[in-house]
Amino acid sequence: MRHAIAIALCLRLLICAPVAQAGAWLEPDGGGFLSSSVRARPTGGEIGTYAAYGVTPNLTFGIDINRSEDAGFPAAHALVFARLPLRQRDEGWQLALELGAGVARTGAEWAGMQRVTLSAGRGLDWSAGGGWVSVDLSREWRQGGAQRAWKLDGTLGVHRAQGPAPMIQLELYQPDDGEMIQKLLPALRWQLSESRDLVAGLEWRSFGDARLGLKLELWHRF
Repeated sequence: MRHAIAIALCLRLLICAPVAQAGAWLEPDGGGFLSSSVRARPTGGEIGTYAAYGVTPNLTFGIDINRSEDAGFPAAHALVFARLPLRQRDEGWQLALELGAGVARTGAEWAGMQRVTLSAGRGLDWSAGGGWVSVDLSREWRQGGAQRAWKLDGTLGVHRAQGPAPMIQLELYQPDDGEMIQKLLPALRWQLSESRDLVAGLEWRSFGDARLGLKLELWHRF
């Protein structure tokens, strides 16, 4: 029973993990990004949709929708967000602030949720083709502020002209009244076309009976 309660709490806290793209860059005016993701585990699965669109050069709007069913504990969330520039340059670190609000559910209960995220990222250059690194620090409030937590997500990706490109993500979740939860996601990314990428990899998490899983994501830029 105690173990089941721990799993339920972890699912509730992890349901808002973001997908692989970084929030430090604003989408171009009139352009956007769409990601569809699936995570499969022996005890259940998770599906998500993330979309961001550049309304103006200095404003990006988006949606973040996710649904999870793991070990008999359903959870979901639906958020809308606005991304604002703090520092956007051709070179060096990019900084952005993201403000999100919506609803989240654990079991049959829906409640309000708010999230504020500070994102930093930059491109990396080397002879093999370069890459990027990004870090997103978030503060979340649920149920009118009764549940609060910090999130820290980091991504390191490599660009390659041909063949699969490696990528690794680290997700940390620290609730105010609980233990830190960790997830590590190594993956490979294939460029299907100029606007589409396929990401496939593994998921390791620090809780639950099934700690290993698979992930699959399709990225599309428009």
